[in-house]
Amino acid sequence: MTFFFLYYPCMNADAQDTRSLSLQDALDIGLGKSRMLSIGKEKIKAADAKVDEVQASSLPALKFQTGYTRLSQVPPFIVSLPFPGTTPFTIAPVILDNYVMKLSAAQPLFTGFKLENLEESAVFAAKAMYSEYDKDKLELSSMIKMQYWSLVKAKQFVVVAAESVEMLQAHVSDIQKLQKAGMAQLSDILKVQVQLSEAEYRLIEAKNQMQLAMMGLNNTLRLPLDTQLDVTEIPNEQVPEVSLESMVDKAIMIRPDLKASELRVKAGETQVKVAQASWYPQISAFAEYNYNNPNMRIVPARSQFDQTWAAGIQISMDLWNWGLNSAQSRQAEAQLAQAMDASALTKEAIQIEVMQSYTLMKQAIDKIPVTETSIRQAEEQVRVVNARFASGGAIMTDILDAETALILAKMNRVQAIIDLEMAKVKLEKSIGSTI
Repeated sequence: MTFFFLYYPCMNADAQDTRSLSLQDALDIGLGKSRMLSIGKEKIKAADAKVDEVQASSLPALKFQTGYTRLSQVPPFIVSLPFPGTTPFTIAPVILDNYVMKLSAAQPLFTGFKLENLEESAVFAAKAMYSEYDKDKLELSSMIKMQYWSLVKAKQFVVVAAESVEMLQAHVSDIQKLQKAGMAQLSDILKVQVQLSEAEYRLIEAKNQMQLAMMGLNNTLRLPLDTQLDVTEIPNEQVPEVSLESMVDKAIMIRPDLKASELRVKAGETQVKVAQASWYPQISAFAEYNYNNPNMRIVPARSQFDQTWAAGIQISMDLWNWGLNSAQSRQAEAQLAQAMDASALTKEAIQIEVMQSYTLMKQAIDKIPVTETSIRQAEEQVRVVNARFASGGAIMTDILDAETALILAKMNRVQAIIDLEMAKVKLEKSIGSTI
């Protein structure tokens, strides 16, 4: 027997205030408006820019420098010879206005493989940031789906609760007619009215839960909290045949958070090499062109612009720095060990999550036929009790008990179907894709 979902209209009767929403619509809106994903995109931009920064450091750097300096007055450097008739002469005249223009270029030739490893580390870090973004997107999608199906369940509970109220209202009307005909007592009416009050209370609770679920979904989708949503998705009870082993293997292969942790391990390995680069000599080439007034390389100095140039190779190496290089290497190795352990923990957590989600899905699948049987049995019980009541073999309490059992069976059916949808969402999240 197949039971179809009915849809209870939103509490606001104005159709203009109601927004029809499919599951895909909810995903498109939520993912498109998410601030968390927006932050993730900016992190990706920053990581890509870091790669560009490291790459730029290995290319020739060209700088231009200029400036003007006004000096205070000092006595000139004058030399007098100890010979009769000689005139003192100035060796270093005082030049108060100094102008500097310098164009320089530098190119690292060998850095102990530091720049190469820095670039590789930045690339791994950027890829890890992409995987982190995919993880955030997966988690947000899962949360939207869970909230969507929670709203579907809440609306179905409203439908069932409203059905119970309508049924009891009909009973109240029927038993009042029987009382007028002398076929029912006041106590029978009171029993039905008590049941009706309880059903109306359950309906109010169901509507409140529906509104709370709707507000939660609106908040996640960044819609006005009072937006009335008409969820249109119908649960799909069909589940593909999948094995637990295949699900675990698939999760290990494609889970974005595991990819991110593995990329961080690779980045940590290159950071160890970066730290070890300080043990090697650093070699760079440089060249500069000067156009200064006065140019200090020209003696005696003169107040005019003169051009000079210089080029060469510079080699530097740390001979002793009190264990700084060793400390940096140990620090990088410790951070690598942390990243490796974190990756192993992530892998173990994923395996457990997949196993738990798979078990929940199997349990949800097994519950559905039980609820179908329960509904059939409850419907048959209602039919039998009504027939007995018509022939005088049953009382109103028997009818109320049978109909209450039917309402409960229908609610269990709704719960089981939505539990299956939520279990599928959890399993899809645990493996990182659709099943």
